[in-house]
Amino acid sequence: MSPFGRVSLFTIAFAAVLGVLAPSAAATAPLSQQDVPAGVNDPRCALSAAHPDPVVLVHGSATDVQGSFAVMAPVIEQAGFCVFAANIGRAPVPADIASGRAGIPGLNAIEAALTGRTVHGMAEIPAMADELTSVIRMVREATGARRVALVGHSTGGTVIRQYLRSNGGDAVSTVVTLGTPYRGSTWNGLRAAYPELAKIGLDNAQIATQVFGAPGRQQLPDASLLHALNAFGETVPGVRYTAIASRYDEVITPTDTALLGATGDGNRNIWLQDGCPSDSAGHSQLLVDPRSLALVLQALGEQGRILPC
Repeated sequence: MSPFGRVSLFTIAFAAVLGVLAPSAAATAPLSQQDVPAGVNDPRCALSAAHPDPVVLVHGSATDVQGSFAVMAPVIEQAGFCVFAANIGRAPVPADIASGRAGIPGLNAIEAALTGRTVHGMAEIPAMADELTSVIRMVREATGARRVALVGHSTGGTVIRQYLRSNGGDAVSTVVTLGTPYRGSTWNGLRAAYPELAKIGLDNAQIATQVFGAPGRQQLPDASLLHALNAFGETVPGVRYTAIASRYDEVITPTDTALLGATGDGNRNIWLQDGCPSDSAGHSQLLVDPRSLALVLQALGEQGRILPC
C-alpha cells in the first residue's frame, strides 16, 4: 500500500470514465464557522496594533480548510492574528462507491469523490480567484482592515497569484506560499502515489488532472495560465512575498519551482531544510511541520519566533 492510500483499479477507472471530479461553480458560505478549525472566522476577533492585517488562509486542490489548516490555523490564531478561510472550488460528486481512505491533506480527492464527500479546490484557478476576491472583501468589511495577509498551500498559492494579477495588491500586504509551483510542476511523484492510475497508462499530467482536477493541468510547466501569470514577473509590486519549499516535496517537482525565480523588494525564498537538513517534511507535511509553522509566523511578522529542528 502506498503512503497515500490505495484505491482499487475499478474505482479509479469508474472515476476516470464518469469524470466525477468535474467541478461546479458553487461555493460554500465564505465566512462560515462550520467545518473550519477553532478560531477561524471568529466575528469577535479584533485587530490589534501588533497584528493589523487579518490572515486569510487559502487551501490547495482536493482538500478544504479543515483538511489543510487544522494545525496551522490555531497556531496563527494563538499568536494573536485574526484568521479567516473559506472552502473554494467546490466539486459535487456521487456517493455510491466506497474506496480506501488516503487521509493526507491535499491528496485525497479520489477517496472523497467516491465516498460522496464534497471535494474542494478542483475548479478552474481563475474561478477560485474570483471566490477569493469575495472572501477578501468580506474579511475587510468584517474587520475594517485596509489590507490582509494571504497564506496559500500548493494550488492555494497559485489562486492567490491569480487574484493579485486580476485585482492588484492594494488590499494585500503579505503573501506566504508553501509548496506552490510558480513555474509549474511535472507532478513526478504522483505515479508512485497513485500506482493504479499509472497501471492503466496515465502519464503524470493525466494523473494530476484526475487527482487535482483543472488545477492539475493548469499548473503544468507549459500551462498557458502560468505563462500569463509570469509574463510580468512572479510577484506584484507593493506586496511582500515569502516562498517556502521543501527539498523533499514529492508532489511539486522540480522542488525549486516552489521558490520565486528572483527575489528583491523584501521578498524571500526559504528552503525548509536551511539550518535543519534533517527535516524531511514533504508536500502535505508543510502544513503541520513545526519548523514550517514557525517560518509562516516569521513571514507574517513574528520575527522573534525560534525555528525548531
